[in-house]
Amino acid sequence: MAEMDNGGVKMEELKGKPWKSFKEIQKEAVCDIIKKMASANYKNVGVYTKMKIRRMLEVLNVSCINLDALRVLCYNGIIEDCRGLRSTVWKLILFYLPVEPVRWHEVMESKFEEYQALKQKLIPALIPQDLSAEREILWEDIEKDIKRTRADVSFFTEPVQIKPGMDLSALYEISQLRKSELTKEQLKDYVYTHADVLGRILYIYGCMHPDVMYVQGMNELLAVIYYVFAKDLVVGYEKYLESDAFFTFELLMEELKDIFNERMDKQVNGLKAKLKMIEEVIERNRKDLWDAMSEKGFDVNIFALRWQMLLLTQEFTIPDVIRLWDSLLADMMRFNFFLYVCLALVVNVEQNILEEEADTISKAMKE
Repeated sequence: MAEMDNGGVKMEELKGKPWKSFKEIQKEAVCDIIKKMASANYKNVGVYTKMKIRRMLEVLNVSCINLDALRVLCYNGIIEDCRGLRSTVWKLILFYLPVEPVRWHEVMESKFEEYQALKQKLIPALIPQDLSAEREILWEDIEKDIKRTRADVSFFTEPVQIKPGMDLSALYEISQLRKSELTKEQLKDYVYTHADVLGRILYIYGCMHPDVMYVQGMNELLAVIYYVFAKDLVVGYEKYLESDAFFTFELLMEELKDIFNERMDKQVNGLKAKLKMIEEVIERNRKDLWDAMSEKGFDVNIFALRWQMLLLTQEFTIPDVIRLWDSLLADMMRFNFFLYVCLALVVNVEQNILEEEADTISKAMKE
């Protein structure tokens, strides 16, 4: 039987195809982004890695991209040695960029202008002025959460633009304060950090989606998208970072927003239904562990709630989260693969589940 990927594309069709060289792809590039990716220096990159990059670039370098074929390659992990590759692929499989590469720049420019208008309308100053009570609470909730977003990664407290002579330690101290706590002098010389950009995006999203607004946890989802896009910029496309992150996040939230909305808890896409799916996968595949947890009164939903709402962003270091998201986002039955990662997290502590009591199991799950 032919090996199949999760989207029904035959893997042998991809494996057997004679892939073009970087020079050939560069010469035939259908858009500037692909040309820049193909023309990068791969001298110190291994043969196998170069082959994987060429495979993915050739899938991209067509008049109309086959998303199923792209998902095959993305599902197995995106190579980091090609600057701009992962960010571009994520934008495609989250349906931000069209499948016609010749339209990419047009779409990015149009969305940039749209986002600039939203920014000017909703955040004309460092601190939004004359807010309604509802929006003031929204701003304060977001500002509080972004200061503890991915505390293990210094990137978010760094300036968006680092200039020679900057006192980064002083900037870090200021970044930990709320804008309302800053002096006039500090506000005057304020240097925007990447966390500030997260805050802007989340505030605009909350204003544009009053049915959901902002719920804690959205900051962690956005942080992964923004981090990938910022670290994987194609040279010459820096100005699109924030707008690309906003609209890509908005599309991801279109798929996930019901789990952040209490009114939808009992619906098919609501949080309770999603948690029930995790329970069913565990019970169906490892009934021994499910029975042991039930007998000991251990409620896996204590952890599954976080897994579901944060898409596992708090279970691993950010490099591992990014690699995991390659597969989660490429999953044709999004987010079916996610359920089996949850199962794996339970199986990882099976000895504790079978032999220990509930409190010890909880400790093991946290480690």
